[in-house]
Amino acid sequence: MRNEAYIVNEMKEAACYVSLDFKGDLERSWKGTRGERRESYLGGGGIAKDYVLPDFHTRSQGVVRDYDPAQASRAKRLAVGESSEDVLTLRNERFTIPEILFNPSDIGMRQPGLPELVLESLRCLPHGLWPGLLANILVVGGNSLLEGFTKRLHEEITKLVPDSCIVRVMRPPNPITTTWLGGANMVRHGHLDSLAVTKQEYEEYGSSWLTRKFATGLGS
Repeated sequence: MRNEAYIVNEMKEAACYVSLDFKGDLERSWKGTRGERRESYLGGGGIAKDYVLPDFHTRSQGVVRDYDPAQASRAKRLAVGESSEDVLTLRNERFTIPEILFNPSDIGMRQPGLPELVLESLRCLPHGLWPGLLANILVVGGNSLLEGFTKRLHEEITKLVPDSCIVRVMRPPNPITTTWLGGANMVRHGHLDSLAVTKQEYEEYGSSWLTRKFATGLGS
């Protein structure tokens, strides 16, 4: 395989998904103990996908297709150079990679996952504001496009907050550019000075100026 980070990123975007049943998906994609090949593994378990790598002659981008056990067996028998395709079969990689967003400890990162980060942010605010914010969660960024992302985030946050709170997780039509467009619109706002703290103000008064300006309405 070519050592190209962007190819791996394309694979992630095209083939990965956020699991709604992580343990169940692990079971279906497990090949078994040494020397064993479980039936669900041999058949793909409904999870395996073949990723055809780009050859940069006939195609510049990889292609995802359904896993074909018969074709996989044939590819193993072909001698090097006989096959016109470089195929990488993806199994539990499809859902274990995105799982890091929810459980960073899986790869040794000592930090909370996305649902816990949302709760940490809420704890900085009065409880009276929680219902309004939880009902208007907007996710942006390329990872939000992963299949199952918004549903999993909704389920995980719902488990962490009081039962009286309604949780709604929404994604804009284009989550990759939405943040930039929002910032661009804010810059054009006629009352931008009252909505921001300048670098000079921050250097002179420090972070306490943020609380004073926005909590007391000093800038309005």
